[in-house]
Amino acid sequence: MESPFNTAKSKAASGAFSRRSFIKGGLVASAAAFGGAALAGCAAPAASEPKGSAGDAGVPTDEITARLAERVKGADLPDAAPIMPADPPETWDDEADVVVVGVGGGGLVAVAYLAQKGLKVIGIEKEGIVGGASRHACTFANVFGGSKDQNELEFSVPSFPPDVHAFMRLYEQDNSYSIDEKYLKNMLEMSGPACDWIMEQDGVDMVCLGPIWHDRAVHEGTQNVVLGMDNPTNAMEQVALDAGADIRLSTKCAKLVSDGERVLGVVAESGGKESYIKAAKGVILSAGGFGMNRDLIKAYLPSAYEGTVQGGPMPSHTGEVFRMGLGLGADFSGYDSWSCWEGAIDEETAGGDGQFWHYFWHGERQLFHNPWLIIDKRGNRQPYFAQTQELFANPGGQMGDLSNCAAWMSAVGHKVYSICDSNFPTNIFENNVLLPTQSDRNRIPLTDPDVLIDNGGLVSADWLSEVEDAVARGAVKKADTLEELAEMLTLDPEVLKSAVKEYNELCEKGVDEEMSTPYDPTWLHPVQDPPFYGAIVGGQMAKTMCGLRTDENLQVMKEDGTLIPGLYANATTAGGLSGEANYGCFWNSTVFGGVGTSWITGWIAAQCLIDNEG
Repeated sequence: MESPFNTAKSKAASGAFSRRSFIKGGLVASAAAFGGAALAGCAAPAASEPKGSAGDAGVPTDEITARLAERVKGADLPDAAPIMPADPPETWDDEADVVVVGVGGGGLVAVAYLAQKGLKVIGIEKEGIVGGASRHACTFANVFGGSKDQNELEFSVPSFPPDVHAFMRLYEQDNSYSIDEKYLKNMLEMSGPACDWIMEQDGVDMVCLGPIWHDRAVHEGTQNVVLGMDNPTNAMEQVALDAGADIRLSTKCAKLVSDGERVLGVVAESGGKESYIKAAKGVILSAGGFGMNRDLIKAYLPSAYEGTVQGGPMPSHTGEVFRMGLGLGADFSGYDSWSCWEGAIDEETAGGDGQFWHYFWHGERQLFHNPWLIIDKRGNRQPYFAQTQELFANPGGQMGDLSNCAAWMSAVGHKVYSICDSNFPTNIFENNVLLPTQSDRNRIPLTDPDVLIDNGGLVSADWLSEVEDAVARGAVKKADTLEELAEMLTLDPEVLKSAVKEYNELCEKGVDEEMSTPYDPTWLHPVQDPPFYGAIVGGQMAKTMCGLRTDENLQVMKEDGTLIPGLYANATTAGGLSGEANYGCFWNSTVFGGVGTSWITGWIAAQCLIDNEG
């Protein structure tokens, strides 16, 4: 499907890229360009420049890296070490009022807003298309409320009318009271105006349902949620271009430029050439997180290093821009805070292709999003949560797919084993796992090609073929006997046989009497008819909520609390919105959802830069 807008207006030294050229093959190509190891093996993508973080004796050679290594074990790993800034050039190759690094969703909003305000803005994007991970999301959320759309529906949490302090008390409780209050308060107070501006832009046709907005095509069922934010992203790109923004695709930020006090611009790379771009008023870092960089994950998200088996959310999240901020002496916030999606299949431990990223809508993923027999290494059943289980939830709910991640990654070995039999193609559609009004139908396999837009082969509506492909590469195990399946899953055969026997007896009763949150009766499918299927399941990285520390105006901050002049960052390049040491469940990072977090804070960073820099 062609973009309805002319992306050829966006500039790149190597030529313009249409959305179709990217979707048809650019994802794999660009993934290879920024580090095939990210897709093909265990290693994180290699940085493009010498690290300079360790001397011959293995000791960091610069003061900033040495200090970080004292604070955080692994901060001097090759792909985690800070990237030092460049000195100012004698002459600049180009100049703008503001340079936005990363034109995903949040960067696109920042570029569009700044351009509308009359500033000369250059947005640089290393991919061949704008939008980043935002295109692949299904909703835009602001759980707090406060926008015009939400006020018309009389929606806000915990009650209407919006009460910032009441929400802060609720949100701080669910984030271990570890979020800076002044920062959080400003994010909430500015979220309403941010949402209003976004929804008022030409071509952004979204339906407000209270805490979330859906693109109208998705809401009305004429488009699947795969690439569910594609239309709003295209519309926002056109808004930016119409306002005169200069968007340069296939152009990455190699370094920030600083005179030792202020950030003055960036070193951009495109087509093998470097250029120095001056930013008279400031630079906004909007490059997303680092969920594809295992060195950064190991250093700053140690629980994710243990619990995730897939990176993401998209292959482009490699974290160099976070490292550039650290190279300027920036502090970090949100240590060990991140969120993930359930059902990711381990493709390294016992088979599979060894890749650290797979698209999150594939048939095998949808298969193991579901409540089969789920056990740990000892054969003990593990819980499964869904919104249809609200009867058993604590006041306020919070049951749902993200709750499973925390439970499953807390199991022995930080993984679980999901087992079903040959009846899964029928049984999967009988499970009562989703509310009728829920548009994010991630537990139901894709079956209708008519509403699945062109995605360049990332996922199809032939989900059973995708399951068989996963079997062929060894990610999903298929066996005629339980003993054989156990060996393929690295389980003790007796443990698996005993777990299946007990589970089948439970299924025969038709009532789950074991779990504190019991299985719905529609989920009790016995494991009895071969061939049997199984997978080693963990989490897939969704959002890395550790990032550069900022003040309430999203200006980047040093460890001593002083601000770095001329440098701003939006989430998730900026951290702290989920506090410290927080992962897995609903509240984590979702006060604004994934897209909302990026887009809303992109608008806030742009507005605050205007307010501060004039």
